[in-house]
Amino acid sequence: MKFGVCVGTDLEKMKYIKAIGYDYAESHCQEIAKKDKAYLDEMKKTGLPVIAANCFIGLRVVGEEKNYAEIDAYLEKLFENAAYLGLEYLVFGSSGARRIPEGMSLEEGRGEIIDFLKNHVVPLAEKYELPVAIEPLRPEECNAINTIDDGVEIAEKVGSPFIKVLADVAHMYVQNEDMSMLPEYKGMIIHAHTSNPAPAAELNRKRIFPTENDSFSQADFIASLKAAGVKTCSIEAEVLDFEEDAKRSYKVLEGLR
Repeated sequence: MKFGVCVGTDLEKMKYIKAIGYDYAESHCQEIAKKDKAYLDEMKKTGLPVIAANCFIGLRVVGEEKNYAEIDAYLEKLFENAAYLGLEYLVFGSSGARRIPEGMSLEEGRGEIIDFLKNHVVPLAEKYELPVAIEPLRPEECNAINTIDDGVEIAEKVGSPFIKVLADVAHMYVQNEDMSMLPEYKGMIIHAHTSNPAPAAELNRKRIFPTENDSFSQADFIASLKAAGVKTCSIEAEVLDFEEDAKRSYKVLEGLR
């Protein structure tokens, strides 16, 4: 298992986690799409691979607000830059983009998401050979795709080998999803996010970087990912002190490779 950290396009953070021993960085799709090649070259020069990026799209893809001309122009730039950086996955969480508006049924909303993926994302994913992983999100963040089952169902309806699913421990935890069932979806789950999904209440955080004293078992989650054939897992969490957070979490994850 390879471990990385979600750091956007922050060069200093990339250099720092490389020095600690992390295998890669996970970036931010919308930031990547805005960067010129000179900046992307600076990211490459850190020597740390950037293999994934989250926050797939900020434009609405469901409802009357969607504008496919604008969407397609953005996606072309994103895939071009992501391929230039050498990414292996793009992560489609994007709660605001895929939120189903009031008055639209779940079936209709998911139908528009499937159409977006099938007709606007898949052609570029095929062109650049760059898979997109659907990230199920907790209901408080998105009303369209919440569970691993939901993500797999949508991916199967799109019917492309370039549309898969991501498992995020925090979203699974809050919905009481059984993490031991991940191996049942072997071949569909291609990437993961981890964190401590149960931080102390006084921190007022939904998820923080893992530490050696957590009640939540990283070992069990990582074991299920491995059994599902997942090879990469990024820390996606709220920061208390980035340098200390990253250092302590590496000690936790290093022995779980």
